[in-house]
Amino acid sequence: MANDIVALRKDGPVATVTLQRPPANAISIELIERIGGVFESVADDPSIRAAILTGQGTSFCAGLDLKIVPFLGAAEQKRLLNALNRALYALYGCPVPVVGAVNGHAIAGGLVLALACDWRIGADWAFLVGLTEVLVGIPYPVAAIEVARQELGPRVARELILFGGNIPARSALERGVLDELVPSEQVMERAMVKALEAARLPRIGFGTVKRQLRAATLAIIDSAIAGNEPLLDRWLSEETIAAATSVLQRGK
Repeated sequence: MANDIVALRKDGPVATVTLQRPPANAISIELIERIGGVFESVADDPSIRAAILTGQGTSFCAGLDLKIVPFLGAAEQKRLLNALNRALYALYGCPVPVVGAVNGHAIAGGLVLALACDWRIGADWAFLVGLTEVLVGIPYPVAAIEVARQELGPRVARELILFGGNIPARSALERGVLDELVPSEQVMERAMVKALEAARLPRIGFGTVKRQLRAATLAIIDSAIAGNEPLLDRWLSEETIAAATSVLQRGK
């Protein structure tokens, strides 16, 4: 549906999932719940043999919407945490190949979504990627830290996670955060070519091998979903709310 915050379109064996929450596709409770539901439906549809995840506009995903942070009570924080873990489990464990068409800025949780894709194709322009949670004092949910730990080399993980800087797309390619860069107008075309190539792989066999590769990580995330998420009782502190408010004020 064109007016859905997460649109799903099927082209033959390939499902294209597009984040549509302007202006930057920032994560709200509703967006992340919808991402999880869409990828659960992809997993359950035997006619889908590959998927593409992308964003609308010039951002892939800007991470958690800081405008909502000061208004998240305990119940909303728990709902958001659970939705994040479930969505990343559905994406990272999706039984078909998932190609990330990283059309623009991928920040914080947005970069984690990109990292959860099996192949990451970036647009060759000066967009930024980064894991900036530390800048606003947001601890990582289990799924987010596990995906980042698994997908990034130790030095790159230390640089991005502990110091929170953003890096340009070309640096992200050099550091292995992205797998390819292509001209902006070719991102979706290249993603479709890659997805169609991957769609030729045996679906059941691919899903089994993918789960073997990621078994330890998925087991940890599954345990968090079952109630072993350490942040459930206290995630966003007063320090986080103050830092988020400061960032928003600087951006005015």
